[in-house]
Amino acid sequence: MTNGRPFGLFRTWAIPAFAISLFVLPGGAADIGSAVPAAKRHDMPTAAPASVSDHARVTRVVHFEIDMRAETAAGRFDAARDQVGVRGAALPLSWSQTQLAKPGGEGRYTVTVAFDRPEVVGQPLQYKFKIERPGAGANEGWEDGRNHIALLRAPEQAEARAFNSPAEAVPLERTGHIERIASLPSKFVESREIQVWLPPGYERDRKRRYPVLYLHDGQNVFDAAAAGAEWQFDETAQRLVRAGAVEPFIIVAVSATPARMDEYTPSSTFLPAARSGLPDDRRVGGAAPRYAAYLTRELKPAIDRRYRTRAGAAHTAIGGSSLGGLITMWLLLHHADVFGAGLVVSPSVWWDEQFIVRDAATAPLGRQARPRVWLDTGMQEGAEAPTLTRQLRDTLMRRGWNARTLAYLEQPDGTHDEASWALRVEGMLRFLYGRGTGARRRPR
Repeated sequence: MTNGRPFGLFRTWAIPAFAISLFVLPGGAADIGSAVPAAKRHDMPTAAPASVSDHARVTRVVHFEIDMRAETAAGRFDAARDQVGVRGAALPLSWSQTQLAKPGGEGRYTVTVAFDRPEVVGQPLQYKFKIERPGAGANEGWEDGRNHIALLRAPEQAEARAFNSPAEAVPLERTGHIERIASLPSKFVESREIQVWLPPGYERDRKRRYPVLYLHDGQNVFDAAAAGAEWQFDETAQRLVRAGAVEPFIIVAVSATPARMDEYTPSSTFLPAARSGLPDDRRVGGAAPRYAAYLTRELKPAIDRRYRTRAGAAHTAIGGSSLGGLITMWLLLHHADVFGAGLVVSPSVWWDEQFIVRDAATAPLGRQARPRVWLDTGMQEGAEAPTLTRQLRDTLMRRGWNARTLAYLEQPDGTHDEASWALRVEGMLRFLYGRGTGARRRPR
């Protein structure tokens, strides 16, 4: 526990979202009605095949057993007064409410939790035990240190340990050939780690060249070390390429830095400390042009020199979530000569009073072909998120995007996290590189 919060829920620079409140808008369920005029509803973009709706429900049952003997002996837990239970990052667990355990005898307590959401499979489940005491503050009673991790691999399993036992290391699962590139010096931004996933067959077929997908927040793309969950791009891409469902392509994962909030935003805005997670109220953001210069003038040329890429815009895509979705949309509007497609995932449309909607309505586009856009949102991201994302969708359609160039998805159970986004990756990749799904064919 750190400052009364579950450690890892509020991200640090290495897990750069700064604060959940910065991205998750308050409120309840959203109206799912379309804002598009009825006459245009037949052109409504829909998600690519094999999107999140294709993931079957699963059930994983976890029996948590909490050993409170040491806490009782030390006077930190009184069985006559206190209760203990578990909180966590995947429904039906939450970080705001405790699932209480029942006494099991000899100082042990048990609680059984059934998970039936597909995003729990293959993702580390972050959780902590918490003591509930009458009159205690909301930030009291947490276990110390980092969040604990459970891997839900079996239909039923037990997680038995003592309260406040040391946290486990986050397991790293990486699939395929992934290279780490030493930080490139930059005239525009701070240097950062770059990871490159190469498709099966890259080393065998020396004459073939490949399209490239650049992804923001690259520290969360291939493993869960930074955020406690991951996008699983490597596992999904490896499976789809080997199955012949998508054409082979290269992934370039571009890690974020402490300047993430500035680099991923095209305008500056005033944010109170309670929302930004920063020490005080301040104006933040607006460094997107420098980050764009780094991507287009330094990183992309370096990747094109080092790997067998297809360098044109028709073969270059960009993607990210939250503020990463915001900067992706801005790059597609203003750098379509470099990026011909993009993944705009759970974008922070709210930023600077919906700056990106205004920008999409006024940015000079000319008569050139519109970049292909995957746009999505989770229906559990807050009441405003789906509404604002639909406003962006409708604005793009008024500017010339249509069902062939814009795929739109609302994930009914989707929350604002890597586990939810991972469920949408297959649909994203089929949209960008799928065979026979409407993606532009790219000659070898």
